[in-house]
Amino acid sequence: MRGTSSTSFAEVAQQAQSVFATDGVSLDSTADELFAIADAIDSSNQLVRLLSDSGRGAEAKEAAVRALLAGKVSDAALGLTLGVVSHRWSEQEDILDALERLGVLALLEQSERESSLGQVEEELFQFSRTIDDSAELSSSFDDAREDPSARGNVVRTLLEGRANRLTTALAVRAVSRAVELKPSRRVREFAEFASERRQRLLAVVETSRPLDEAQQSRLGTVLARIYGREVQMNLEVSQDVVGGLRIHVGDDLYDATVLARLSQAREHLVS
Repeated sequence: MRGTSSTSFAEVAQQAQSVFATDGVSLDSTADELFAIADAIDSSNQLVRLLSDSGRGAEAKEAAVRALLAGKVSDAALGLTLGVVSHRWSEQEDILDALERLGVLALLEQSERESSLGQVEEELFQFSRTIDDSAELSSSFDDAREDPSARGNVVRTLLEGRANRLTTALAVRAVSRAVELKPSRRVREFAEFASERRQRLLAVVETSRPLDEAQQSRLGTVLARIYGREVQMNLEVSQDVVGGLRIHVGDDLYDATVLARLSQAREHLVS
């Protein structure tokens, strides 16, 4: 997503985190409902046009959603759908992508709670490679291009009992939506969502010598304050770090090494 859609999704994703934290909300069920809602909207060109029409007010769009879903889905799924349609989106398809992505976030949140996010990420990457490496499997997906549910059944046959249930649910969804992307790329995309989530939570800390427990505790407190939640630290002793430490958290880099400070001083003198 780009531009307006990127901003809108960031806002609905923040709303989703609050909904996911509500007592009594089943993340598995909410994900299933969001996927089904996206498919229901996608099946009606008229509804897609109405909900993506920037000239219509949010009230009209919300009324259409309530007429379609009230009493048929949970309050959590209904509230998130209303949040999506009340925002502005750059492309018509972005509304469907946003609903699906929220469902994916729900399953990733559940995997995090079950301490299986790393497993789910790795299994999705492996399954994506399996599809690419198997001419027979790729052919079966191509043959079922007009019947996405058949693709899902193939995935269930391959993964149920062999992979984490959340991996299976995500892979089934990835191949079951009728889009232009190849099934292997869709599965890899979901794996990348898991990877992004892990990177936000994982700090790779490089030091010139091991940190003691007190230092680790202080650093963990600082990172938790910055990111608003506990950050898992992966500690590495690196010869490239001369004094101080270097911390990677997703795309963020905090470099407080002697070499980094010398480099900055050199750049300052040159300029």
